[in-house]
Amino acid sequence: MEQSQQRTTTFAPIKERVAKTVAQRLDDKQILQMAIACSMREADDVLGLMFPPHVAKAALQNQRVSALTADEWRMLFGHEINPLRDGGVTEVVKSQEFQTPINVIGTALRCTVNEQQQKQRWGRAWNQALCYVATHMEDPHNALEVVIGAVVRSDMRRLEELHVTIDDDGCDAMLMSKILIALTDSVM
Repeated sequence: MEQSQQRTTTFAPIKERVAKTVAQRLDDKQILQMAIACSMREADDVLGLMFPPHVAKAALQNQRVSALTADEWRMLFGHEINPLRDGGVTEVVKSQEFQTPINVIGTALRCTVNEQQQKQRWGRAWNQALCYVATHMEDPHNALEVVIGAVVRSDMRRLEELHVTIDDDGCDAMLMSKILIALTDSVM
């Protein structure tokens, strides 16, 4: 019950901010999807795929306003938070298209995911999906630590290289859209 109240309290200002930026009525899941997408370094492709062009354009013009804050990310998706339901997260994480990117992230975090608590968190589909999203956010290091716990220092160089690769290659908008839909279905 406490986590549900925390989600509700955290979500209210997000809903208010996003609703002010777009001239179309969105349901709560769509609002959260938009806020997460606006938190990404390359939000335009994901927003363009998930929303009508005029809504995506409005979100991009107000990206900083609509984006989740670091505290909101932690309150909604931190490692101590559990989803309400699976919401399709496991299906997406087990899909063939997800295997390559999550293996790359796992390789970059190889020392971290060998730590006892982080290893346990990494084993959950929920956390793997969140790690994938975190690597695309404006502050990926902080977002990853919120999801999985402290990142081991020896993984830092590999993570920096991963972020550069993601920036160079861009975001797989289709896969990210599937993950965002599943994540929001699991908490709303």
